[in-house]
Amino acid sequence: MSESKKNDSMNHASSSRRESMTSLFSEEDEDEHRDESKSQLELKYHVAQNQFLRSNVIREQPSSSSSSSSKDIHGTYKIAVVGYGHVYEDLDEDGESTKVKENVNISMDKDKHGYRYDSVALTNGLIENGIYAVRVDYKPREHDAFKQYVIEEKFDAILVRINPGQITPHSNQERFDDLMEELENKTDILIFGNKASLRNMGSKIALVKIRKLACGLRDTRAYYTKKEMERGLKKGLKVWPRVLKQNRGSTGCGIWLVWLKGKHDRIMNMNKIEDSDNNNTSSSNSSSGSGSGSREEEERKKNDDGEEEFEIGDDTIVVCQEMNDNHIEEHTFKELVAFCACGKNHPDAGGNWTSVSDGNYLQQQNDDENEDDDKVDKQSQLLKGAFVVDQRLLPRISEGEIRMVFVKDELFEIIHKKPVGENGRSAVAWNNKTTFYKPEEPLFRDLTEKFLKNDIQRIARKLNLAYNALPLLWTADFIPMDDDEEEEEEEEEEEEEERDEQFEKEEQNKKDVNNRKTKTRYILGEFNCSCVGLTKFRAACGPDKDMSDVSDQDYFDGAKLCDLIGKRCKLRLDEHKEGLKRKAMVNRIAWGTILGFVGFVALLSSKSSSSSGQKVGGIKGVDKNSNKNDRRRRKP
Repeated sequence: MSESKKNDSMNHASSSRRESMTSLFSEEDEDEHRDESKSQLELKYHVAQNQFLRSNVIREQPSSSSSSSSKDIHGTYKIAVVGYGHVYEDLDEDGESTKVKENVNISMDKDKHGYRYDSVALTNGLIENGIYAVRVDYKPREHDAFKQYVIEEKFDAILVRINPGQITPHSNQERFDDLMEELENKTDILIFGNKASLRNMGSKIALVKIRKLACGLRDTRAYYTKKEMERGLKKGLKVWPRVLKQNRGSTGCGIWLVWLKGKHDRIMNMNKIEDSDNNNTSSSNSSSGSGSGSREEEERKKNDDGEEEFEIGDDTIVVCQEMNDNHIEEHTFKELVAFCACGKNHPDAGGNWTSVSDGNYLQQQNDDENEDDDKVDKQSQLLKGAFVVDQRLLPRISEGEIRMVFVKDELFEIIHKKPVGENGRSAVAWNNKTTFYKPEEPLFRDLTEKFLKNDIQRIARKLNLAYNALPLLWTADFIPMDDDEEEEEEEEEEEEEERDEQFEKEEQNKKDVNNRKTKTRYILGEFNCSCVGLTKFRAACGPDKDMSDVSDQDYFDGAKLCDLIGKRCKLRLDEHKEGLKRKAMVNRIAWGTILGFVGFVALLSSKSSSSSGQKVGGIKGVDKNSNKNDRRRRKP
């Protein structure tokens, strides 16, 4: 084959990855040896696309621009994929080129080239759908230059790939978020990962808003002040271990599992017993529950009735386990509250916290601030993310989390993440064993059907989020629990007949509690919509790693997700473009109407003035002649 024909074939194959994959699978269906052929075809696909996908280099754009300062790419959208913490070239005092790392406060998501590990694949997914996509680094010290650049380059959209809270200090994060909001409101730039979506869906306050839905926990609460946290946490810890979640964090940083030393030891050890039981059961049993509900209920009774009444004081020892790395610390109750409310450097925090988190989740600087809860501007606290969400511990977290990965409203895959390690109760980041499932997986059919048909629309309403305004890429993380309690009722939507029917079902279940398998109910523990990692490319993350360390199969599966992201991104941009056209047309009509009305009023005013002048002149003439005639009559 000639070089030109070979290049034509390569370009044709890379112009639309989805068409290529569709054709491969179509051929595959006709082959008797499906698995073997599929493996060969996938490997062939990787080899054919290697020059674009397997290196850490952005592939050729769909069409070139003769001038980088102006947008002359006809028929092509232009997107900036914005990252944070890249290694870039700078000059030292002698004018020599040197590599400088800026903004790398959390480098867990970078490859050896200094970029976010999945940025190349994601950018290429956009390019292969006909979008002109470039990676752009945000540096706080060059904030104004960044703003000027994205405006002058006339980007159609910005895709934010920065973990929440990664830009430090917090004032710099707020400045960046405000810029994204300003660009979306005052320009025609579409922001994927904007402040509104973070506030409505990405914020932990979403868990409070959905607490009365079937996928929520009724006792979920939010704390805005130190005193409010003291009262609420004491009440909750007297009954059961709690999980405290800062509003903005990533990979489990600032997510704390807390329990009373000595008081809750039996409950925490129950996780290990539960994990041992699960290892002796089949996967089918895990879908129907492991029967931990009766054990949990027994422990609740022991915890509530088996000991004398007690009070939690400032010196009560609280065991604290952070979910980013599962490390455990012990502090007094007073130190814990001070750490969360005012930060690790506050005098009451004890000064011996080993967490990488600085605390200060409530952003209070002293004890006297906001003494009266009634005077607290909770809306202001909410807008700046200064609150902590408190939920009770679900012991079956030891079985793992179920993550549903969405591209807009389309479910792409289901991921089961099981915690690993001796103290493993967190399945975030790399602290888990991961298993991937297709959306139609029978093991989670009950969960997917309920969530897709019912919950997702109800959640959108609760979060004041238009259904068609769902984030481009987002996930919903679920934790299993035993459904041995009455289903939570959704306000203003549950009828009396349904409640009576549910009560009868629950009563019937309780009669046979010793002989039945516990039904599993899934609780929504978190939304992620700001910077969801592409798990298939996880092997590319590390100071000595890049895309070449990702297996062929993982890369192929990850490429399908990137392709779907590119496809839905383009559809959203089409909608945005049509919306801008309608907006411009409405503005033209509105201005035309206003100008026409003003002209009409001016014309009427002019005619009115003219007719008034003629009338006044005519009356004066009559009077003048009349007077003249009168004088003539008086002459002798």
